[in-house]
Amino acid sequence: MTDVAAVPISELLHDAEKGGCQAGISYLQQLRLRKMVDPHSVLCIGSQLLTKYSGKLGDEKWPVLEQVLLASLQAGADDWSAYCLKSLKKRFPKSHRVQRLVGQCNEARGDYDAAEEVYEGIMEEASDDMVTEKRKLAAKLGEVGVVGRRTTPFGTRPTYYMVVVLLQPTTAGGVEALSSDIANFQTDTEVWQQVAMAYAAQGQVQQAAYCFEEVLLAMPHSIYNILTYAELLASAGQTDDARKYYCLALEHDENHVRALWGLLTTIPPNADNKTEAKLRNLAVGRLRSIYNEQPASSTKTAMLKLLA
Repeated sequence: MTDVAAVPISELLHDAEKGGCQAGISYLQQLRLRKMVDPHSVLCIGSQLLTKYSGKLGDEKWPVLEQVLLASLQAGADDWSAYCLKSLKKRFPKSHRVQRLVGQCNEARGDYDAAEEVYEGIMEEASDDMVTEKRKLAAKLGEVGVVGRRTTPFGTRPTYYMVVVLLQPTTAGGVEALSSDIANFQTDTEVWQQVAMAYAAQGQVQQAAYCFEEVLLAMPHSIYNILTYAELLASAGQTDDARKYYCLALEHDENHVRALWGLLTTIPPNADNKTEAKLRNLAVGRLRSIYNEQPASSTKTAMLKLLA
């Protein structure tokens, strides 16, 4: 019998896209267990489960509804968020977990006052609820900052993680508010990450890099974290240190395009240092190989021209 936990997530997605109740359940379960975020595939697979196999899901229906709801907030699928929230409220009318989802829906609409009111109501009954406290912090910052947005096939909506606020350069008070609350979340990497990104949005890259060190210490094998830290170092003018972290990322994936391009930005075209020149030639060679394997396109032509 196959151990689902050992199967690559891409294979599970491929099986789920073929249809079938169990394949869809397994894919969504593994996303949750592996703490992975892919809102579009969750909406695709989850909506299929809820429309075609609702009667067969059993108790699995409720985590699927929650997962689809959170994905819909990130992707801007308002109909699905409304449907999922209604179903969850009907089944768990007094659940703090469901009430937090109500607050997150308010945040998605930009109604931060209503969201704060929901979170405060929860904390009156459970003052030690740290998850709700983080959501309350996010709602407070939403009032003074600008929630990071992304355009998706479903529309433009806030990008939702545990703490979601990315601030404009003019909203320095928002970053200070988040920093002053960091004492409550000393070991929380999501909060450190959002502080770092908020500082980066203000152009304070030294502070951003300092905060992101905490994220990297907690998850040292995440290639995303390694690359983000490398880019912050490069932006802060710490080119030599940035180069080391780009190389570290390439130890995890030698053909990672973002890491290869990042490495090139740290080495001048006519580098005198033999080691640097060797690294540059290696990066250029790998990028050429990657682009040459792709079908003909204007992007491929442009990239190869840059590498000439």
